[in-house]
Amino acid sequence: MKFKSALNASTLACLMLTGLNSAAAAYPDRPITMIVPYLAGQSVDLLARVVSDGLSKVLKQPIVVENKPGAGGTLGTGLVARAAPDGYTLGMSASGPLAIAPHLFKNTNYDPVEDLTPIMNVAAVAQTLVVSAKSDIKSVQDLVAAAKAKPNTLNFGSPGNGSTSHLTQEMFKQRAGVQMVHVPYKGGPAAITDLVGGQIDVLFEASPSVTPFVNRGDLRALAVTTSTSIPALPQVAPLASQGYESFEAVGWMGIVGPPKLPADIVQKLHAALVETLKDPSVREKLDTQGMLTIGDSPKEFGDFINKEVAKWGAVIKTADIKLQ
Repeated sequence: MKFKSALNASTLACLMLTGLNSAAAAYPDRPITMIVPYLAGQSVDLLARVVSDGLSKVLKQPIVVENKPGAGGTLGTGLVARAAPDGYTLGMSASGPLAIAPHLFKNTNYDPVEDLTPIMNVAAVAQTLVVSAKSDIKSVQDLVAAAKAKPNTLNFGSPGNGSTSHLTQEMFKQRAGVQMVHVPYKGGPAAITDLVGGQIDVLFEASPSVTPFVNRGDLRALAVTTSTSIPALPQVAPLASQGYESFEAVGWMGIVGPPKLPADIVQKLHAALVETLKDPSVREKLDTQGMLTIGDSPKEFGDFINKEVAKWGAVIKTADIKLQ
């Protein structure tokens, strides 16, 4: 009887494994949902829609984008973390929910390292350090000198407390050894408007948002936060080449799945994404939006998330940032 029970258990296990392998081989055989933890029209949403269109052609299944905004992107990302690990619910998340929010919110209901499966870091957006074109500040050195001469008199804006823009400014303050006053806004457009109007002195903001104002002559770009210059602003030098070695701060966006997503499904999705990013029409759309294509491996993305969690955690702790 014991031998028969063991045999039955072994047979059942083999049947289950065969079923899982068959399901993975057939994947995907129905539509896939791509959860975006932000409102429609924002950078993460725009990227998700461009990539989903291309990915659906490769996988030959519809990719349905669902916007689930709220709580700094943690609401939608949490839905992905609690979804079934079958490959039919994915998330286009970003640096906010995956590296910053866990340090700011008391309970995000997920751990970005343990509760999500990294698939690919798809693209990034550089932050650009800008001042009004009418400002006397004409370089990073001018900015630092002015801030050191009169601590806490210069105002820097951001799209909101705890945003990538805010934390980039805090990291710059820490590296430069200066003190400036943070003025949080409800979104980037309001901060840019006040910078042009002279109500605030300086701003780090996503390059696609400020590039039109730089090209029009309303704003002056002092630096970008990537390791090299970006195509949209080739004349603007990185902070890393202006005395702030290894300074890098980008808003990155990548695709994740629920925890324990089978390796063969991860690989199939990754291969399909690689093919998608080779499509000239997809690359053109990303370039037009000022996005820098990454396209790394699942392991590289996982390692990168770990580093970003540690980096932004240290900035937040040093600056003693707390959400109200």
